[in-house]
Amino acid sequence: MQCSDVLGLTTSTNGVRVCPACDAQLANPDDAVATQLNPTEDYKTSVLSGLSPTIVMECCSRGISFYQYQVTQEM
Repeated sequence: MQCSDVLGLTTSTNGVRVCPACDAQLANPDDAVATQLNPTEDYKTSVLSGLSPTIVMECCSRGISFYQYQVTQEM
């Protein structure tokens, strides 16, 4: 069983999913999604294909910001 299932992030209770860290309601379906932490090279190549450099850089910036947030939370 994945930790996202145990924490109730993949299914809702009474239609509401809640963040296990801050108790914020997760109203949007994309607020918490299951992901593969070690994607294949083919996936990494195709996931951003066709997007403008501006969008790719925005995705990179958000990813780095989230990683920094995770690191500070672990400290």
